Amino acid sequence: MLISETGSWLENITIEQISMIDLNNGQLRNKVEPSGEWRLHDAVYKHRPDTKVILHFQSPYATTIACSKDIPDYNAIIEVPVYIGEVAHIPYLLPGSKQLADAVAEASSKSCMIQLTNHGQVALGKSYKEIIEKAIFFELCCKIIVEAGNKYQAIRSVDLPQLSNYRK
Repeated sequence: MLISETGSWLENITIEQISMIDLNNGQLRNKVEPSGEWRLHDAVYKHRPDTKVILHFQSPYATTIACSKDIPDYNAIIEVPVYIGEVAHIPYLLPGSKQLADAVAEASSKSCMIQLTNHGQVALGKSYKEIIEKAIFFELCCKIIVEAGNKYQAIRSVDLPQLSNYRK
């Protein structure tokens, strides 16, 4: 598994800031200290072998919702049901803990976008392009929800099944 070095920033990460961890035994394969959330990534990769890329991020509007008491209907824009699907929420668990890793892995069974209460988001995908697309669409959706308050209109649940043909 390749994972960013603890304290590195995605926007300016270099090859020297990439940690390599053996998925079979969890052993560090180079001398680069991995992100404190390496257990989360490891647990998801083991639980969802179809996942090739995981992005753990904290975008402003999505994290605002992750810190809110109410869970909204994320189907504010068609990109959520079409590209993201169901959004899972897990309660606050200590960052870097086995409990958080296990909860995210379990949530990944039915979702590729997971809100971590008071923490951020985890997105799963098969490529970097797909994962960035999901993160951008999710942030746009959350911006609409936050800025509209209780005045936004979600897509009617009766209309959601029709969107399954949108990408074909």
